[in-house]
Amino acid sequence: MDLPFNEENEGMIYLVLSEPQDIRKKNIEIIKEITDKGFTAIVISTNDPYNVLRKDYRKGGINLDHVYFIDAITKYAIGKESKGAENCTFVNNPSNLTDMGIAVTELLKHIEGENVWVILDSVNSMLIYVSSVNLTKFIHFITSKLRILDMSGVLLAVENGIDPSTLSQLEGFVDGIIKSEG
Repeated sequence: MDLPFNEENEGMIYLVLSEPQDIRKKNIEIIKEITDKGFTAIVISTNDPYNVLRKDYRKGGINLDHVYFIDAITKYAIGKESKGAENCTFVNNPSNLTDMGIAVTELLKHIEGENVWVILDSVNSMLIYVSSVNLTKFIHFITSKLRILDMSGVLLAVENGIDPSTLSQLEGFVDGIIKSEG
């Protein structure tokens, strides 16, 4: 699948819809393509912990020097941050949208001047912790911030895993929808 993560599409925001069994593979594929093209990736993870993503990315041949993590799972699951974590900000839990928003803002300031793609993995896992109303408010905040800063983004979601009303709102926040072929 040819993904549109290139310089011509800087400042664009995409909703990538994947089959449930392929969402981890799709995440790795997106990060690989973004970093291979010289961009910096910020991964907001409410799906997999930092240590798991780092290991998966390494196996996928991804240069981790240009990958930053906002991990909302590790502290929630084990009560503490991972020791020796590099380029990672830990948020207490996936329902703490305020801390997640602050983490994104701080990280964007920290890597100012770099070509950045922000990846939210995943919309579906966030719906476990927050209402669809609060989720759409948060995603609107993130996408608005990216647009103001002329940065790019990807919302990763399981196809057919979001109610039609929420999906319709998400579609209104993005420039394009990419449906995964597996």
